[in-house]
Amino acid sequence: MTRPTPAALAFARSTLPVRRVASNGTVPSGFAALLKAAAQNQPKRSTAQPQVASKAPEIYHAAMLPAGVGPAPITRSEIINTAQQLMNVPYVWGGTSATGLDCSAFVSKAWGVARHTTDTFSSVASPISKDELQAGDALNLTTGRDPEGDGHVRLFDRWANPEHTKMYVYEETPPRSVHHVINWDPKYQPMRRNNVVDG
Repeated sequence: MTRPTPAALAFARSTLPVRRVASNGTVPSGFAALLKAAAQNQPKRSTAQPQVASKAPEIYHAAMLPAGVGPAPITRSEIINTAQQLMNVPYVWGGTSATGLDCSAFVSKAWGVARHTTDTFSSVASPISKDELQAGDALNLTTGRDPEGDGHVRLFDRWANPEHTKMYVYEETPPRSVHHVINWDPKYQPMRRNNVVDG
């Protein structure tokens, strides 16, 4: 059995599973079991006897979430790990797959939410101040605030200097996604994904 690469796992986790809840004590079956085995980087074991899960999380898809609940909880380290796995993906405007992403799809995948644009992130995130920025938050430039009307969004990593005038960001930008230092730009609105937890 061929094991998926870490990048493929991160892409699958950011595309399909968006909510993890406590297991009811039974072994996940079907696609959920395959995802669990892949995430543990182990081949799926086949035995005649049923196995007892040790409180492993069951995976649900976005369509199964109750309406109006908002995005499932996610840790800052999960966001950054996914962004790191998506490095060097080619920039494709409107792209949503591993063959090419645009800036909004990149942040959507890192955040583990459905595809959003710079103008719709406000439905899954809340504005914060510059001083509140932490790893995994975003810097969003809506089309209305962008002089060229295209918009752009970046994922904040950390400050690059004590004065908070330079920062490390992850972003999807031509020709491909990068992690680099840029200057603070006051046109960008800092945002925090709803239900982000420390960790």
